[in-house]
Amino acid sequence: MEIVIKGIITGLFLSAFIGATFFMLIETSMTRGFRAALWFDLGVIICDAIIITAVYFFAASITKSLTHSYYFNLAGGLAFVGFGFNYIISRRHEHTGYQAKSKILKLFLNGFFINLLNPSVVIFWLGSLAVALSHFKFTGKQCLVYFAIALGVVMLVDIAKAYFASKLSRFLRPGILRRVYVISGILMIGLGLYIILFRK
Repeated sequence: MEIVIKGIITGLFLSAFIGATFFMLIETSMTRGFRAALWFDLGVIICDAIIITAVYFFAASITKSLTHSYYFNLAGGLAFVGFGFNYIISRRHEHTGYQAKSKILKLFLNGFFINLLNPSVVIFWLGSLAVALSHFKFTGKQCLVYFAIALGVVMLVDIAKAYFASKLSRFLRPGILRRVYVISGILMIGLGLYIILFRK
């Protein structure tokens, strides 16, 4: 029971974090629909699962080579800047009818790589693993249950976010939609520059 409670708390904590995937999930749901947001979120969750697995087996090397790597931060930051300019330049000319043409694979990959290229995600799961092993004294199987519950909570909360955001789509006029795209793009560019300039 203790593992379940701590897994739920960890999941809720991550769900409350307002980062790039939060804004992109809301934007996708509002402009492309609830189902599109689900595919986006699936990419995020699968990415988290892969990162957790890699962190568990290769924690030492990941800590040294990724979270403190200038080139990793540079690549991640430039990717976010690229995503941001794409939102501002190309997507602002689209309209809500685009959601019917959204490709599942593209949505999945967007969620996967936006999550993967954010160094904060790796750092968060590294910290969670350290707490699980050193403070909670969880064994390997207990860690599996702990992280599975945490990811399950994250997914459920994300589904709720996407559902309520999709209800706002009926109020989106072309002018408002363009502002959503521009704001999303600016946030992505800002995050990218932060990763490049301030991550050490």
